[in-house]
Amino acid sequence: MVDPRKDSAIFDRIGALRRKFAQQLGIVMPLVRLRDNISLEPTAYEIRLFDHTVAKGRLEPDMFLAMDSGTAQTKIEGIETTEPVYGLPALWITPASKEKAELSGYTVVDPESVFITHLSETLRKHADELLTREDVQLLVDRLRKTQPSLVGEVVGTERDVPIGLLQRVLKNLLKDGIPIRDLTTILESLGENASKTKNPVALTEMVRKSLSRTITNQLQDETGKISAITLEPALEHQMTSTLRQEAETITLALPTEVIMDISRKVAQAWKTEMDKGKDKVVLLCDARLRASLSAMLSRTVPLLPVVAYDEIVLGTEVEPIETISVQQADVMEPKEHKFAAVS
Repeated sequence: MVDPRKDSAIFDRIGALRRKFAQQLGIVMPLVRLRDNISLEPTAYEIRLFDHTVAKGRLEPDMFLAMDSGTAQTKIEGIETTEPVYGLPALWITPASKEKAELSGYTVVDPESVFITHLSETLRKHADELLTREDVQLLVDRLRKTQPSLVGEVVGTERDVPIGLLQRVLKNLLKDGIPIRDLTTILESLGENASKTKNPVALTEMVRKSLSRTITNQLQDETGKISAITLEPALEHQMTSTLRQEAETITLALPTEVIMDISRKVAQAWKTEMDKGKDKVVLLCDARLRASLSAMLSRTVPLLPVVAYDEIVLGTEVEPIETISVQQADVMEPKEHKFAAVS
């Protein structure tokens, strides 16, 4: 895929990815270096962050990756593999089979695009780890040139929002996949609420509400609808009653069996929609549950956004695709298991 003896488009595509990353998320992606590793198999690759492997994949340079988006009419021959981003079954096919696969309803992608997509989603997933305190200071200094009063009133060691607290809130947003490019709105929200609490989790939830339009736009499909998994009202009420505040974290105290049951059902509902070719599905819940429920599900369904009802702009069409329920007696079992929200 990368041959120093000839021009390779992958370097240009990585450059375009870095620019897109900055425009979409509001942070500058670090330089990406490509290098050989003789300890890996010829078709394998690793994506490393701070010299730690965070993702792996395989590429067949002279083949194409074919994925059934749920519309494939006939089976085609190929080497069975797994699509690296969503973990869905796929096939490596020869160039001669490409046209047949496309006519049969498969989504066909070249190896470079597979790698670039995997790199993009991996960096997006770990975007919060890329945001340093120095980066935050540079963002603030840049905004100070156009919004001096806002920055002067809100940010600073003697103000309501020190750089360290702002960094934690921004990292929480990025961890949830929410862009931080609208720093003005973020600081205005913090300016209104940081005098009441210095809890970064609580402040993040307040900022999220101010970014409801951004969140809604991210979650809408091409028709403007949001496909949502929901919780049965009785279950949601019972879960809310188990919330506990401990220092800077909000915990959801539930029996282990209930946690496993909810996680399994949510994961299955999400996978069913992914198998149908949908790439935008969310879990909608009560605002009080959002942070702790998101932390709980991040272990089993890390790609599923967990969103509060009041983070969706009024008037947006929401299509419920499945309602999760469990036995109420199980929820009220005295044995508890705690999952902490992101702090």
